[in-house]
Amino acid sequence: MKKLATLAVLAAVSATSYAQSSVTLFGVADATVQVGRGSETNRTSLGSGGLASNRLGFRGVEDLGGGMKAGFWLEAGYNLDDGTGVSNTFNFNRRSTISLMDDRWGEIRLGRDFTATYNNIYDAFGDNGVGALLKTTSLGSNYGYAMQTRTSNAVSYFTPRNLGGFFGQVQYYRGEAANGSNDGNGYGLRAGYENGPLNVGVSYGSVSNLGAYGDVTNANIGGSYDFGVAKLLVEAGQDESKARDEKARHYMIGATAPVGSVGLVRASWSRVSVQDTNVQANKFAVGYVHNLSKRTALYTTFAYLKNKNGSALALNGAKTSAGDNSKGLDFGLRHTF
Repeated sequence: MKKLATLAVLAAVSATSYAQSSVTLFGVADATVQVGRGSETNRTSLGSGGLASNRLGFRGVEDLGGGMKAGFWLEAGYNLDDGTGVSNTFNFNRRSTISLMDDRWGEIRLGRDFTATYNNIYDAFGDNGVGALLKTTSLGSNYGYAMQTRTSNAVSYFTPRNLGGFFGQVQYYRGEAANGSNDGNGYGLRAGYENGPLNVGVSYGSVSNLGAYGDVTNANIGGSYDFGVAKLLVEAGQDESKARDEKARHYMIGATAPVGSVGLVRASWSRVSVQDTNVQANKFAVGYVHNLSKRTALYTTFAYLKNKNGSALALNGAKTSAGDNSKGLDFGLRHTF
């Protein structure tokens, strides 16, 4: 009888410990038919991630008691069109972090993660497909740097979400230069307010000795307001190269509007330009997402890009001459799990 009682207690303890821990497998499978038109060459291909970036990941949380939790997040990116990893090998290049979290004081997160300035992007098309903000695309030899999406070797602190709607992030990371210098070292700051339909934020980041561009700084401000029938989004930012004495600025104004319970219309205008020159590109984009279920959606996006004075951007792999225009079309299928 004692043995049975002991086994029962051990089973109960084991079940309690198991219930306090959870591990989730998640991912995105997204394929896109991409059509690009330019003044020099056109291109049609099958691409990846027109609505959401393809990924496969594992995340877990353990309850440590007293309101504290430990968590991990391992996320790898891949290309659905050819099955390769984003960096030619399958690794956790999108995110690899471990955290300590508490609703009272926030979260400490260690590892590879989004930069603070990237977290502050407000875009009707997210960061995917032919409609996304032009900030990440080069204008040519005068604009080869942009805001970093992710950084490795980061230590980040996130404030708790119970501060009356206010939130913040502080981030520091190391470049691990072979010569022991400060090359690649950087930091990021973000602060904002989210309450009901309103969400606004501002951020600033700096990286030391980023190759030929020297010290690079990034700053942006943005926000969204949900009116119910539609959500308005705005964003403005600046990326500066100290070595080249150049400042590239980007702007976006967009909107999303639900169509019944299954559809979403998206539209935006965006611009990227180099300060002190007249080189710039403007893009107009409109798209539609139709949800076949909670996890599966069909989508399409059309974009028209207008270059000016030396800019030669082209959409979806096409090629266009400086000052000429380009068109792009996405049509794809996305499934989440």
